[in-house]
Amino acid sequence: WVAERKRLTETKYLKKASAGFHTILHTTLRIDDGTFINNCNVMKFSALIVLSTLSASRGMVAPTADAAAKSCSTTSAAGGTGAHVPVGKDGEGEYTASTKGCFDVIDTATPLVLDQIRKQPLRPFGVGSPAYHIADYGTADAGTSLGLMSKMVQAVRDRHDEEEETNSEKKEVVIHYEDQLTNEWRSVFNHALGIKSVSDAYGRPVPDPYALTNVYVEACGVGFHNQCYPSGSIDFGVSFTAMHWLSRFPSSMRGSEDVHAARRDEPPSPERERAASDWRAILRARAAELAPGGRFVCVNFCKDSEGRFLGQTDVGASMWDSFRTSWDGLARDGLIDEEERLGVSFPNYYRTRDEFLEGIEGDEEISRRLKVVSIEERVVRCPYRELYNSGGSDRSPREYAEWFVPTTKTWSHSTFKDGLRSDRSEEEKEGIMAQFWENYVSLVAENPEVHGMDYVHAYIVFEKIE
Repeated sequence: WVAERKRLTETKYLKKASAGFHTILHTTLRIDDGTFINNCNVMKFSALIVLSTLSASRGMVAPTADAAAKSCSTTSAAGGTGAHVPVGKDGEGEYTASTKGCFDVIDTATPLVLDQIRKQPLRPFGVGSPAYHIADYGTADAGTSLGLMSKMVQAVRDRHDEEEETNSEKKEVVIHYEDQLTNEWRSVFNHALGIKSVSDAYGRPVPDPYALTNVYVEACGVGFHNQCYPSGSIDFGVSFTAMHWLSRFPSSMRGSEDVHAARRDEPPSPERERAASDWRAILRARAAELAPGGRFVCVNFCKDSEGRFLGQTDVGASMWDSFRTSWDGLARDGLIDEEERLGVSFPNYYRTRDEFLEGIEGDEEISRRLKVVSIEERVVRCPYRELYNSGGSDRSPREYAEWFVPTTKTWSHSTFKDGLRSDRSEEEKEGIMAQFWENYVSLVAENPEVHGMDYVHAYIVFEKIE
């Protein structure tokens, strides 16, 4: 049945594509009264339909994981596809399991989000969809934002109770999960549907919104640099630690020891200009998608007014210095050559406060449709280091290193790997990468108290005004 449904769906949308239609399928799954369809088939079918249909509508071939890894060596990507290749097996949710700091970042933003839900005008019944539509852009495996989604659903229903005087449980809510085509979509559904449980940095269970009933889940693999949803269809958009990834790869850091534009007082023009262009594209797309009065809360990596950025703050050792030391160790041991030692360039950019504001104030089209409600910079300390130094963990130095280092690996592994020569086999590359991470673990174990990854973000609230 799954195979036949897939064949019919592909045929249908291929015909539409050939007729000139731009078609994107959003696969909706629902669980009522605790009834589960065959979980394995649901996950396989959902991922296949989302990816194969998008490919058919754009004349592309849905890439395999291997193809995604290879795409990192190119200089551009549609919608950012290939800029970040997920670590781990799809379905296991390794990103959420290893990225505990993101829970604290989202917890910090939660009051902002809920306050805006209380303030925004809600579309009356019969205007557009009667459901309330939430979009989570750059969701990764959807685990870190799961608790916030539950709180947003409840906040919407609390308002519905106050204003409509009806049973709030009947208020339908749609959660649209967006990320690149090669995302961990099986992990997304495992988390969003409550099939795989999630706990935060402190071991506390995170509720999933399906327990609230009348919640629907959709997935979109277009990429947030583009418009992902119909105009005027989204009531509330959120994005956490995602929109620093660039749509094209300037790779200006290659040939230097800096590896990231933020390490320089004056970032290279190609990265700065690409980041500015991408930010305007992101804002135009969100301005189109939001319903009048809709909100978009963007929590994005930044370089703050004190020059601090991810992993390099006023506390502890610089993560980037540790990366450099660990990578140079490969050259010292003869595992990589000089070209590879200087071959790493991260395809992302940490904007400043002024650069965020220039994107809206310097563009008449955007400023006519969006306004900045608030913007502030915040530092969230590394939960791994904080727990270790406070005595909240009984781990040995080596155990702490093995616990902490994966949170840096989830988002950087593919970029470092891309710095290796293309004539190396996949097995050889992964062997070198294993030694790189062992170098980092050993470095952290020498002095665990100083090693961590502080988060530095801009918390920006936008309102749709037209």
